[in-house]
Amino acid sequence: MPDAGGERERKPNGHGRAGADPVDDSLSELRSLLVGPERRDLAALQAHMLDPSVQTRDVSRVLPDAIALRATDPQLSKALAPSIEIAVTASVRRDPRPLADALFPVMGPAIRKAIAHTLASMMESLNRTVEHSLSWRALQWRWTAFQTGKPFAEIVLLNTLEYRVDQAFLIHAETGLLLQEVWSEPRAVRDTDQVSAMLTAIRDFVRDSFKTSDGDTLDALRVGELSVIVEQGPHALLAGVVRGTAPRSLQATFQNALERIHFQLGTELQAYTGDAAPFERARPEMEACLVTQFRSRPQTASYKRWAVAAVVAVLAIGVWAFLGFRERQRFNTYLDRLNAEPGIMIASSGRRAGKFFVAGLRDRLARDPSTLVAAAGLAAGTVESRWEPYQSLHPTFVTARARDLLRPPPGVTLEFHDGVLTAAGSAPDRWIVESERLGPAIAGVRRFEYGGASPEVRAKEKLESMTVLFPKGRSQIAPDQNDAVRDVAALLVDLNDILRARGDVTFTATGVGSDVPIAGTTEDDKRRNRRASFRVTLSDDSAQRSGR
Repeated sequence: MPDAGGERERKPNGHGRAGADPVDDSLSELRSLLVGPERRDLAALQAHMLDPSVQTRDVSRVLPDAIALRATDPQLSKALAPSIEIAVTASVRRDPRPLADALFPVMGPAIRKAIAHTLASMMESLNRTVEHSLSWRALQWRWTAFQTGKPFAEIVLLNTLEYRVDQAFLIHAETGLLLQEVWSEPRAVRDTDQVSAMLTAIRDFVRDSFKTSDGDTLDALRVGELSVIVEQGPHALLAGVVRGTAPRSLQATFQNALERIHFQLGTELQAYTGDAAPFERARPEMEACLVTQFRSRPQTASYKRWAVAAVVAVLAIGVWAFLGFRERQRFNTYLDRLNAEPGIMIASSGRRAGKFFVAGLRDRLARDPSTLVAAAGLAAGTVESRWEPYQSLHPTFVTARARDLLRPPPGVTLEFHDGVLTAAGSAPDRWIVESERLGPAIAGVRRFEYGGASPEVRAKEKLESMTVLFPKGRSQIAPDQNDAVRDVAALLVDLNDILRARGDVTFTATGVGSDVPIAGTTEDDKRRNRRASFRVTLSDDSAQRSGR
């Protein structure tokens, strides 16, 4: 800015020269003051217009409102269709599951409905074909089918059908555009839009050419074996493609359906701009128009009843044979399971008086055969059984009978193998001796063996380990040895009982002296030299039983 005197001091520049002209600087500064903000705004606006990211954000703000505003514009749908198709195709190729999940609630019922409708049509055609396949007329129709090259079912349909509505179209009255269509079987008309355009053109042609009044409408037209009935409403017309000769009552059916459609969708028909989605609700009313009527047939000869009876008989025989075969297979499964059970032996089996029977032998410890009947899939009461008791030599049953008879003490286990019943564990001598006596009485047991030392060997070893001491210089037993004498006596009694239980001869006692002293000179050693000890010699049979 100029100073108070109206002049600016000139300053040298970087090269030692004088600065710029003060007048130019003043003009530049004045220009920046006058147009500087506008220039900055223009620069910012230019940067805004040239920045793609800024433009993207601006478009994103108005895009939803713009699409909503032009939602009914066909040009918008035409412009978006290629991009949407490409995006959907790429998404399906990448991962079809999201689209399948989204369409499942809609496609599932639609597919089921289409399949049910197709099956119903197929069964109806099949029933008509079967119904007319056993008659003289059927032979004539087969000859006609052979000559014309048409399927026999189609010939039957043409000769028995009075009329059938194949398709129905709901057409907008003002624009002539197709709003909705339904059909009774796979479409006979490929291009339905052409049908709606044709009906509109014919209606306009009749109105213009014959100078009809506004209240007159085109009700029907016929092309070959097909006819089209048309019902005109204020905002839409309902047309049906009919095969055969339609009665006048069918026209009333279409009229009632069109009135109900106007009642339900009158507002949508008046506001129609190209979107046919709301008129999906008209399908139930239109499907009610897809009626079929066959010609009533007079009563024919009784051969039909015979044919039906023969078919029923064949079916009954087939069912009976199948059920019988299935029951036989189940009975064979029951026999296989019986044969696999231990303790059960089948002697005879078969069928008599309408029931299966089986007879044989059964151990009382074996599984109850009646529990296997239901497991094989047979009903209760369909198998008669007769079982005679016997004792199976299966190791499980032999061991169970031995356990029941011998009642082993706790800790003693029994095993059976090749005719030998073996016991293992700590057991009293008397139980071992008793088991050796009773064991061979069990079916299948040849002998009983105890896994440890025999009772007589254990008694022998215990007796030989005992001593009775005497006082010095006396032959009487010391008073503190009375308990030892009683133990020796009790052990001798046990050994005698064991040997007698085995059938051996009673043992004899023999006194034998010894002059071999115990090494040592202490008083305890001398006291031990004044003792009586015992030595037992078993017979050969006892030694063999003891394993020695």
